[in-house]
Amino acid sequence: MEFTCKAFSDRSYKVHFEWGILHRLRGILESEKLTGPYFIITDKNVYKHQHRRLDEALKGSNFQYHVVPPGETSKSLKEWSRIQDFLLKKEADRRSVVIAFGGGVVGDLAGFGASTYMRGLDLVQLPTTLLSQSDSSIGAKVAINHPNTKNLIGSFYQPKLVITDPSLLQSLPPREFSAGLGEAIKYGVISDPDLFEMLHRNIENVLSFQREHLTSLLSRCIPIKIRVVEEDERETGLRKILNFGHTIGHALEQATGYKLLRHGEAVAWGMLAAGYIAIHRNMWNPEESEKLKSIVVRSGALYPLGTLKNKDIIKALKHDKKKTGKSLNFVLPERTGKVTIVKDISQEEVRAAVDYILQFRH
Repeated sequence: MEFTCKAFSDRSYKVHFEWGILHRLRGILESEKLTGPYFIITDKNVYKHQHRRLDEALKGSNFQYHVVPPGETSKSLKEWSRIQDFLLKKEADRRSVVIAFGGGVVGDLAGFGASTYMRGLDLVQLPTTLLSQSDSSIGAKVAINHPNTKNLIGSFYQPKLVITDPSLLQSLPPREFSAGLGEAIKYGVISDPDLFEMLHRNIENVLSFQREHLTSLLSRCIPIKIRVVEEDERETGLRKILNFGHTIGHALEQATGYKLLRHGEAVAWGMLAAGYIAIHRNMWNPEESEKLKSIVVRSGALYPLGTLKNKDIIKALKHDKKKTGKSLNFVLPERTGKVTIVKDISQEEVRAAVDYILQFRH
């Protein structure tokens, strides 16, 4: 299956989606005139479990690895600088191709590294997690974190190619897979009622890695992400709907030092908080809200929040980069499949929503 993202005025790029497509990687790269040398950015976990498959796929090519620590803390100026040092030491030039081989962290970090070295090297996204395959590898947002807030330092830098092989997900630990579902679930709420219903009926089948249901999930998420970024490349309007669950989700990540929660887990909690606000504003059908709770709980994405306090989360929200002046922007559901951006959320509503998730039991 092949999708084309036409979001950008100067060119488009292809998203190849196929079970087992990794073995055709070299041929696909060469057909796109991406002949290398290849500089592969990955993390220690992905390298350990998957590098032999990638080695075989690139056999006969000129390629080298740069391996970073796993986790959100690698999206830092320190690791970005190390990538620049690696590319310089290995004499990367304008013919070189950076391959981001990993999840959302690697995709963001490697993408930002590629965008800044020699004012931009060709980038290929080769996502290995459910979160990155369904969402973050598409759309050209690349970034690293500032100590005070997530994704503050970054750019829009489109890849030359995205190659998505769901068979790579088979090595994911259960927690990592569930965290990815936290991000994928949002697509049912923001754009696709049929996907929402499929997840409500079949979330256990997705969790058990049934090929039919996993393929169905990804084949629905990918074109939604493409459609949204085609209409709004630089997040001035429609693309903001992709932030459903992210306002409080990002604050949870920051408040826990990016060490407690996976990104998708934070988004899962953030979706429950946003749903709570929408219900108390009489915007959303309570039955649909209960379905969302059921899906999120059964997905396993609600990792415990530990000893977090309301004040810690509220403090982190002050650094949200999506603020307009002093107002926080929340993406809230009007009905399943349609959301709207609300800019007049009061501090009392935010505190109540945060209390709700801190006291949530399942």
